[in-house]
Parts: sequence; C-alpha cells; structure tokens
Amino acid sequence: LEVEEYSFAITQLSQAALRDVCGKVELDTILSKREEMGQNIKAIVEVATKEWGIEIIDVKIKDIQLPENMKRMMANQAEAERSRRARIILAEAEEQAAGKLLDAGRQIDKSPSAIKSRLYQTLSNIAAEKNSTILFPFPEEVLPRNGKPKIEE
Repeated sequence: LEVEEYSFAITQLSQAALRDVCGKVELDTILSKREEMGQNIKAIVEVATKEWGIEIIDVKIKDIQLPENMKRMMANQAEAERSRRARIILAEAEEQAAGKLLDAGRQIDKSPSAIKSRLYQTLSNIAAEKNSTILFPFPEEVLPRNGKPKIEE
C-alpha cells in the first residue's frame, strides 16, 4: 500500500480511530481516562502505519470540546450528586445525634437529681437570653388538683 501524503493519512486515520474509540464508551470514561483512550487510538493507528514504515510514538487527547447544553447537563448532574451526598451525610449525622440523645436520656432518667440539674441548667440558659416571657415547667406532682396545689412535705 502506497501513501503519498502520510501526514494527511495519519491525521485522517487518527480521527477515524478517535471517533471509533470514543463512540464505544460513555462521556465520563472519555473525560476521566484520556490517557487510556489515547493508547487505544495509538494501537489502532499503529496497525496501519507499520505497513507504511512509520512508527507512532504517542497519541494524546489534548482537548475535549463539548456543546454548551452538554456542559450544563454535566454541571447539573454534578450538583445533584453533591446534593445527594450532603443529604446522606446530614442523615447519618442526625442518626448519630439521635443515638447520643437517647443515651443521654437514659442516663438522666436513672437519676432524679440529674433531671433536676438538667432542668436548672436549661432554665439558666433561658434566663440568660433576656426573654420577656419565660415559662417554667413544673413536675406533675406539684401541679394543682381540684384547685389546690399538691405539695408533700
């Protein structure tokens, strides 16, 4: 096989190989594995150029130009993936916090003095906020029954 303009022939062959290789894989693969894609193209081109006495040293994919609508779609997909990961992290954090609150509740429940201490701490925090109205929770045993407070000595 005789080739008069080997430079043009190699360019055309490389473009055809590029279309062939890229047409068989997804866009994510093309973008993330450029070097591997270049090696695949080189292998295809080398088959023909060896017959011409030309050795291909390397094939590199320099630039990938995508249409604007494709860029927007990829950006939307990336944003959706980030949002999904953030929701998963938040859900895991809420699950851990719920477990910690449950453990704390069990510890406080074991000791009436711990409950009172927590109540006083909470009231102190509320008072520090300079609110104009503060509601004080009272234990059930202190609340009035039949119009009279029940206080045991």
